[in-house]
Amino acid sequence: MIACLKTFTNLKKNLKYVSNSCESAFSNGPIEGINRKIKALKRICYGFKNMVHFYARILLIVK
Repeated sequence: MIACLKTFTNLKKNLKYVSNSCESAFSNGPIEGINRKIKALKRICYGFKNMVHFYARILLIVK
């Protein structure tokens, strides 16, 4: 019961932000996905001798 009351209190306090996030079409999800792919590539390609090849590989993955 107390957890439910706390949830509604937090929702009431942040209602403006919650409604704004529901109305907005913008999300940082695509950017986070690109960052995740680049970090995975950095783990896989440890030891690239040429940074130009590394950047080219990033461009291939992102597109």
